[in-house]
Amino acid sequence: MSDQFDFLLRQLPNLLWGFPSRRPGGLLLSLLLSAGAISAGLVLAIALAFANHSRNRLVQVLARRVVWAIRGIPLIVLLVLMFQLLGTGTLFGVSFSAFWAAAVTLTLYAAAYQADIVTAGITAVPQQLVSDARLLGASPVTVARTVTLPYCLRTMRPALVTQAITIFKDSSVVVVLGVADLTTNARIALGGDVSNTPFWVATYLLVGFLYWCVAFGIARLVNAHDRPTSSLLGGAHG
Repeated sequence: MSDQFDFLLRQLPNLLWGFPSRRPGGLLLSLLLSAGAISAGLVLAIALAFANHSRNRLVQVLARRVVWAIRGIPLIVLLVLMFQLLGTGTLFGVSFSAFWAAAVTLTLYAAAYQADIVTAGITAVPQQLVSDARLLGASPVTVARTVTLPYCLRTMRPALVTQAITIFKDSSVVVVLGVADLTTNARIALGGDVSNTPFWVATYLLVGFLYWCVAFGIARLVNAHDRPTSSLLGGAHG
């Protein structure tokens, strides 16, 4: 048992922020990759959601087809396809690294699922608020910026947080491209040495625990942020 702890302690820095020659890596890289994909994906999702509510039928159809196409492909297959297109320079004539191919893939994947959440949030905005803003002379862009987005972002926050946690955990599939995230570094730490076989279970238990800590921390942070509002509402009703 002491050998297991010694091995994990030696590898913990590599799992947390990467091997000395490949930093950032490990859990830190997983966080950076996921955060970037979630943020960029949300911007793209908002654009797709508003396109889905466009008065132009062609724009609506195109937005829906893009979302359906991405959602219909398993993430690992989409990752390999994007790497074949971007990593080899087939699509734009410029070769992307495995990291950037993974970042683009996760962004598209996040956007496809977040688009449905944002679309539902926009639908939930009371039409009276939108009508009142238009009566006051606000332009469609102003209405979207000052009424629609602030309202729907509050209502869809729980769903977005859940989706963010899912994206963070799903980012582990970048191991197939060799991107030095947490799962990849665990694999490298174990290597092909048969003498490391006794450490496999303990290492992947630690990897799972690190993923769980981040997911649990995000959920608790959001709940702590929402609790004061809930308390105030409860007090007001009381």
